[in-house]
Amino acid sequence: MKQSSRYAARRAAPPQRLSAIPGRWLDLFLVAAALLPPLLHAEPVRRDHINVELVAASDAAVPGETLTVALRLEPDDHWHTYWRNPGDSGLPTRMEWSLPDGVTTSDILWPFPERQPMGPLTNFGYSGEHFLLTEINVPTDFDADSLSLATAASWLVCDDVCIPGSADLTLDLPVRDSANPSRWARQIEAAREHVATPLTVPAQYAIDGDRVRIQLPPDALGDPASTLYFPATPELASNTDQPVFRRSDHVLEIAVATSEYLGEPPASTEHVVVLDDSRAVRFTARLISADALVPVATEPASAPAGAKFSLWLAIPFALLGGLILNLMPCVFPVLSIKAVSIAQQSASESAHRRAHALSYTAGVVGGFLALAVGLLVLREAGERIGWGFQLQSPVFVTILAWVMFVLGLSLAGVFEVGTRLMGVGDSLTHQDGNRGALITGLLACLVATPCTAPFMGPAMGFAITQPAAVALTVFAALGLGMALPFLLIGFVPAAARMLPRPGAWMLTFKQLMAFPMYLTAVWLIWVLGRQTGVNGMAIGLTGIVLLAFAVWLWGRRPLDGPQRVILGAMAWASVVLACVLLASPMLRSAPPGTAADTAVTAHGGEWGVYTPDAVTELQAQGQAVFVNLTADWCVTCHVNERVALNTGEVIAAMERSGIVRLKGDWTNRDPVITTVLEQYDRTGVPLYLLYPGEAGAQPRVLPQLLTPQRVIEAIDAL
Repeated sequence: MKQSSRYAARRAAPPQRLSAIPGRWLDLFLVAAALLPPLLHAEPVRRDHINVELVAASDAAVPGETLTVALRLEPDDHWHTYWRNPGDSGLPTRMEWSLPDGVTTSDILWPFPERQPMGPLTNFGYSGEHFLLTEINVPTDFDADSLSLATAASWLVCDDVCIPGSADLTLDLPVRDSANPSRWARQIEAAREHVATPLTVPAQYAIDGDRVRIQLPPDALGDPASTLYFPATPELASNTDQPVFRRSDHVLEIAVATSEYLGEPPASTEHVVVLDDSRAVRFTARLISADALVPVATEPASAPAGAKFSLWLAIPFALLGGLILNLMPCVFPVLSIKAVSIAQQSASESAHRRAHALSYTAGVVGGFLALAVGLLVLREAGERIGWGFQLQSPVFVTILAWVMFVLGLSLAGVFEVGTRLMGVGDSLTHQDGNRGALITGLLACLVATPCTAPFMGPAMGFAITQPAAVALTVFAALGLGMALPFLLIGFVPAAARMLPRPGAWMLTFKQLMAFPMYLTAVWLIWVLGRQTGVNGMAIGLTGIVLLAFAVWLWGRRPLDGPQRVILGAMAWASVVLACVLLASPMLRSAPPGTAADTAVTAHGGEWGVYTPDAVTELQAQGQAVFVNLTADWCVTCHVNERVALNTGEVIAAMERSGIVRLKGDWTNRDPVITTVLEQYDRTGVPLYLLYPGEAGAQPRVLPQLLTPQRVIEAIDAL
């Protein structure tokens, strides 16, 4: 009863006024009230693999002032969202606002993004916690007690899969005469520092063939230690291609490949350039014709110091490179044909030797000219290709493997047609020998393309940037250099007398030389497997079986009768069936970048995967970087790796110097690597670049033929 009476009395007692509360309790009450908003802060909205919320840089809205509000997005580890231009795939984040009367907003202020390579694609976006800013303009006459903001946000969050998401977000802020920084002020200010600031300079751009060329005043970007370029206008420039910055006394130019989705070029475009990895600028460029662009003169990076590369320098470089090409390992297979042919010529008349040498020279030079024409035509059509481009085609690699196998069968004496074609049979006429020399020259040209000899790189890099007549002259000089030894034998009697005399040994020697041809076919089938996978390799091997079956049927034909016709028809049917296999969809190149990435470390001889962004990031961290641009079909590349790059002493030297090893694979077409090759005036691999561990420092270009001592000397020079 007493307890009930006391409870009733408390309920009946009037509430105490605030003035009656003791002073210390009043102070505690006011402190608690000040802490209450953070304690009552709403939890972020959780959606699939991401947290989102609306936050402000200030704890209150002030009439007449601008309030910075941010959409805070926090994707899970390995997940990301997208920039205003998402790149090759993805969708940008969107915000639709609902605001009180008189309150207005700006567009989203986007911090500059990260490059996000995904196989053959490159996207632009954000991983980890990030903030997309919006400026809220509160009018001077806004007289409400609070400002209620609401937005419908939508986004795409991706990892291996992409999930669209959306949320209706709200933010209520008191309206006061002044405001203090909120708990999010520091993060929002950091995001603001990465928002590109407007660059008010005249800028123009044009579509020049397969390139977007953007031009600004020469001092527009100052002299930053490093620069990154992002096309803010979608479907204008290639997102994968690495842009080239060039400066002259009159203009600064940014050149990048066009997007494959580019239609009618817009009248104006937006661009973002990141300077020194921390601050960014944005500018608008207006469209002009390519003829109105300011010429930008640059000298080839591979030209000798103090010398301007020209046709008169390129020709001796090409001649010397072609001569050295005879010593390269990729030409070894065709040496079996050449060796037998040379022995055959030792007892021939001088006129016969000269005709034979000229026929071989015509085959080599004609082959190089045909390759040059194909290279120039395809580049003019917009293809980003270089020296050895035909070996980036799985179909061509398959055909070349089959040719090597059939020639091996012919050298081994399995059938006689091949000896007639190669000009090494015992009963060859004068005409047959010349025809055989011509075909041998063409074959030598084809098998030489996986190699790049010293002096070839600068000459070829110069050639493909010149008019067609100059380019063809340089390529012809390359073929002439390769044919010089044969010309020497044909036209210098003393050289011919040094050859061994023909005899019965030639038949055994010819058959023995079949085995390098078989090994070449095996190597090409391996290259095919690297390009297309095991299914493509199976197609190549099936074709070899069909061709062997055709040769077997051809050899079993009688001299006459219906059986000869039947077996001949079956043999040709087998050849046709092999040709049909070339149309198989399994003979398609895998997209660049699909190979499993290797840990980026120099330890244990492992190679990381090369990207220009990886080099920039490592240099910014003070890491020196060795870049090896290679291809599976490049024999020179494999030899260099075996004798120099992967040796214990070189690996130990790189480990001592803290050098990270990155490898770029050009086995299949890769526009990123093609662009890097063009930067150093090279048309093919190998290309070896040694970057110092300083942000933005230019690399040292190593020779195309390496020894351990050369690599170690370059490392010590750092």
